[in-house]
Amino acid sequence: MNQYELDTPCILVDYSKLLNNIYRYQQIADDAGVALRPHVKTHKTPQIAHLQVEAGAVGITVAKLGEAEVMADAGIRNIVIAYPIVGEAKLERLIRLAKRVELTVACDSYEVAAGISAAALNAGIVINMWIEIDPGYGRVGVQPGENLLRLAESLAPLQGIRVTGVLEFAGHSYDAETDEQRQEVAVREAKAAESAADVLRGCGFPVETVSGGSTPVSRFASMMEGVTEIRPGTYVFGDLTQVKAGALDIGQCALTVLATVISRPAPDRAVIDGGTKVFTMDGEDSVIGTGRGFVVGHPDITVSWFNEEHGVLTLPPSEQGLKVGDKLEIIPVHCCAVVNMLDELNIVQDGQVKDTWTIAARGKVK
Repeated sequence: MNQYELDTPCILVDYSKLLNNIYRYQQIADDAGVALRPHVKTHKTPQIAHLQVEAGAVGITVAKLGEAEVMADAGIRNIVIAYPIVGEAKLERLIRLAKRVELTVACDSYEVAAGISAAALNAGIVINMWIEIDPGYGRVGVQPGENLLRLAESLAPLQGIRVTGVLEFAGHSYDAETDEQRQEVAVREAKAAESAADVLRGCGFPVETVSGGSTPVSRFASMMEGVTEIRPGTYVFGDLTQVKAGALDIGQCALTVLATVISRPAPDRAVIDGGTKVFTMDGEDSVIGTGRGFVVGHPDITVSWFNEEHGVLTLPPSEQGLKVGDKLEIIPVHCCAVVNMLDELNIVQDGQVKDTWTIAARGKVK
C-alpha cells in the first residue's frame, strides 16, 4: 500500500531513517566506550526496543512501571525504571516484575527506598537501585553534597535493596543555544554524577554504573568523563525540538504525522484533521519559523495553531493551490507526546507501507 492511501491522521515512521538513527547513536556510545541504554518512553513500541538491543544497547530505560511490564512481556530482559515507585499497588507489581527480568529502579528519597526495601525483603528478593541526583535541572533528584550524603547514610541499614548506580537527567541542556553550551552541560553533568558516585562508594555502596545523557548531550559522550552509560530517547525519531538542539537535521527525522486537508476556508488558510489530540501543545514553536510543525516538502507553509480536532495552516501565495483531500506529512515539535496519542506506527519504506506496529505501551502511565 502507498503511504498516502492510509486513513488519517496517522503516524508514519521511515524505516531506513529509524535504523540510521539507531545505528548512529549506538556508534556514538561505542566510540566513547560507554553503554547505550535508550529511553523507550519515546517510542513505547517493543519492536523498536528490540532493534535497539540488537544494535548493541545493554537494555532499556522506561519512565513508568506500565512501560516496563509491556517491554518485559515482549522479551526485553534488562530494564531500568528511571522514576520513583510509590504506593502499595505499584510495589506489588514491581516485585512481580523483578522476579521476571533484570530490574533496576531509581530513587531520590528515603521514603521511596524504604518502601521498595520492605516489599523486596518480604518477597525474599533484592532489587538493584540507582540514586538519582539533580544536576541543575530542578526536577527530581537529590541535591549533591550534604543532602546526598545524608540520604546515603539513611539507606545503609535497609535490606532488600542494593545501591549499584547513580543517574541524572540534564534537561536544561534543551535551553542551550550552541553546541559549546551543550558540551559544557555534558561535562558538568558528568562531573556531578561521578562525584555522587564517589560519595556513595565512600559510604560502602558498590556503585558500578554512572548513567546520564539526554539526546542533546549524548552525542558528546566522549567528553563525559566518568559516565559509564547514556540514556537518550528521542534520537530514534527526531523532531523539531531535537533539530533545534542540533541532535539531527530535518532530513534525518524518521517520524511524521500524515494529515488530510479537510477545509479551505480562505485563500491563505487550510485546515487539517489533526489538532492537539494528535500533535499536543508540548514544546515550543519550530526554530525554523514554521510554527507548530514542519510540512515536509512545503517549507513555506506555517502550522499556525491547533485546537482539539483541527490544525490551522497559513499558506503563502505559492501554496494556495492546496485542495481539500490533499495529504501532508508534518514533523511534530515533540514526537514523544505524539506517539502517546495514537495506537499505531505505520512503518514505511520508499513510500510504501512495510508494516504496522502497535504502540503497545501507549497510555501506560501508571
